[in-house]
Amino acid sequence: MGELEARLESWRAVAAWLAWQQRQAAQTIAALEAELAEVQARRPPPPPPEWKVEGIRTGSGVKGLRVHAGDCSMGRGKPTDAEQVRRMLAEGIEPCPYCSPDNMLGVTG
Repeated sequence: MGELEARLESWRAVAAWLAWQQRQAAQTIAALEAELAEVQARRPPPPPPEWKVEGIRTGSGVKGLRVHAGDCSMGRGKPTDAEQVRRMLAEGIEPCPYCSPDNMLGVTG
């Protein structure tokens, strides 16, 4: 076997070893992802925020659209505190008709 053939065989061996290493890495990654998914499935979900505000994008930025109690499933929104919810309700932001945060906070519009 000539020098060129020997070099070619060496590189083929390297390529085969690298392919094996890549398969091993892929299997290890898959096993770790499965283990992480199990750990995350056992972890309880974080508690809902106390209050949340649903927003809408406008040309001048995000505007408050509706306020919700934190556990209300009728709207998504950013967590906020009770004082900000009171202020928003006083400014005319609409309360959710399902969870009635205005009634919960004793705010009448």
